[in-house]
Amino acid sequence: MQNQPIPFNKLRLSPANARKTFTQAGIDALAVSIDAYGLLQPVIVSPATDKKSFFDVHAGGRRWRAIAQLIKSGELPKNAMVDARVCNDEKAALAEEISLAENIIREAMSPADECRGYRAAMDKGESEEELARRMGVTVRHVQGRLRLADLAEPIFDALAEGKITLDVAKAYGSTADRDTQLAAWNVFKDSWQGDQPHTIRRYLNESAIEASSAVAKLVGEEEYLAAGGRIERDLFAGEGEGQWLDRPIAEDIARGKLEQAAEAIMAVGTLGWIRVLLAQHVPHSATAGLHDYYIRRGELSEDDQARMTAIEERLQSIEEELEDATDPDVISRLEAENEALDAEHTEIDKRSYVIPEDERPHVGTFLLLAADGTPKASHRYFSTKAPKREKQSQKATGADRAALEDALPRSLEEQLAKERRDVLALHIAHDPALALDLTIFRLARKFTGHAAYNDTGVMVTIGELFDPAGVPAAHSTAAQDGLDAVRSGLPCDWAGADDSFSAFMAFRELDETDKAAWLAFAVSQSLQASLASGDRANRFQSELGALLEIDTAEHWRPSADVFFDKIRKPQILSILGKLDPELPGRYASEKKAALSSAAAKLCAGEAIVTPEVKARAQSWIPDVMMFRAAGTPDEPEAPLVDDDSSEEQPAIDDADDEQADEANPAVNEVDQTEAILADAA
Repeated sequence: MQNQPIPFNKLRLSPANARKTFTQAGIDALAVSIDAYGLLQPVIVSPATDKKSFFDVHAGGRRWRAIAQLIKSGELPKNAMVDARVCNDEKAALAEEISLAENIIREAMSPADECRGYRAAMDKGESEEELARRMGVTVRHVQGRLRLADLAEPIFDALAEGKITLDVAKAYGSTADRDTQLAAWNVFKDSWQGDQPHTIRRYLNESAIEASSAVAKLVGEEEYLAAGGRIERDLFAGEGEGQWLDRPIAEDIARGKLEQAAEAIMAVGTLGWIRVLLAQHVPHSATAGLHDYYIRRGELSEDDQARMTAIEERLQSIEEELEDATDPDVISRLEAENEALDAEHTEIDKRSYVIPEDERPHVGTFLLLAADGTPKASHRYFSTKAPKREKQSQKATGADRAALEDALPRSLEEQLAKERRDVLALHIAHDPALALDLTIFRLARKFTGHAAYNDTGVMVTIGELFDPAGVPAAHSTAAQDGLDAVRSGLPCDWAGADDSFSAFMAFRELDETDKAAWLAFAVSQSLQASLASGDRANRFQSELGALLEIDTAEHWRPSADVFFDKIRKPQILSILGKLDPELPGRYASEKKAALSSAAAKLCAGEAIVTPEVKARAQSWIPDVMMFRAAGTPDEPEAPLVDDDSSEEQPAIDDADDEQADEANPAVNEVDQTEAILADAA
């Protein structure tokens, strides 16, 4: 091959050119570069066989289009000379292969080298705007690469050496503070989460809120800035995005707006209280000391009842008229009337659900934030006063006390139900095939005559799960950590589209593996809390866990604060007896706190015992936390410790537990809270 300049009007694209697709944005950028620096790489051509003095461009189609664009805009003359490398006849016969090789055998500049290049140009006095114009990129792109060039040295070195990806580097670069970058780097550099940009950004932004958050949407940027708030724009995010650095300012403004809305609702007089939360859902911690309240249906007035009957009769008539109607205007009128009557019927029906006057002071709800930042009332109602059925259980005496002794506290039972659910959810999140089967099963079953009955505990719709609210989740379990890791590893850029359909189209671009991972995680979040037995028993979930061969002990261990502090001393001694018959006698005289600690250490494998006892202790979990298939025989239960006494053991407050309860306020927490609230009410 030899190089020679050829007039542009003598060049034409070759059908042998391997690159058939291109983007206009890429051509625009290349045109800017050629205009600024000239053609840096010649096009590859050969003499046309059908037209004398013409040349076919086999490689360099994008360059040819960019030059054509410059000629069209008047930047270059029509006969501009183009550097070309001319193939001989032998090479021309391999035109397709030459074009393919020219497009494939190339290595893009590394992100680190690109960053260094932009920094070097800026150090010579270039402006960001001029550099962006000549490079054919946006100013924001230049600013982003300059931010990366200023990364803390260990992070930039890792990018240059290929130890971290560009996306991970961008996550660290979402803040310009090098000390903050280094703090995050030291946390994640040796962690399995070190390659997850979402996790790194979340760590960096713990003290900030996203400009796209519900709080920010409620407050508004103008009001936030007027109150002295600061915003750091993320150079790697879209326009209008970034971090609001002064969370307290934003939250104070938002809370004030919610409290104003709550006052307006309270003025109606239908509720006893409303609490505001800067959240989209009611967290379990906010419901401590509260009880779910279900508004009962009362009697309608004679007029309302008569009106509802008339509406129902008219709706039936409309349905019959619609079956025979053919005129579009008539159909439209009937459908409009049907919709209006249906809405009126619903409104009258709502009047029948009333809160009795004597209960109203105790009943309320939470005012939350919708995703768009507008205030919304939770659809759940709560009472500060314990339901009567719970009070009756506190009065149990005599024969009932033995049953109470074996029973777990309600707060602990609810906590265990949620934690057992998380173990099952973690396994489903890692099994897309099973998740798909569950989804199709739940969606299809409603069309087979089982629409009104769901005993699976799988809420694939996916709606409010109504998790038990006995105690706040004050600790993190291994299963919860595992689910958080699954979630943080999922691609979520598609969800940031402006509207639902755009988000759906972006989601469709994900590869099948990512879609399956999202399915598995979403289905895992549809599970209701359940246990193997008792009021929260769910046979379907128990058998599902057995199908997955789940060993709960691998994900959940009974620590002192999570489990043993919340049950009675005789129950702990009974558990120890299952692990080693000698242990109850050894610990019988210990105070409750010391006994709880010893039991927890034993179950964690930290106690000095025989290998057999250690193995039993490390695998022990309460029966209610197990996943067993139907028909699986239960292990025989060891009886409560026999103290050779004929005296009846107190079920609630034995002497040994009094001091322990004072030292461990979580014990019997629900009972104490209910008593206090009942007295206050």
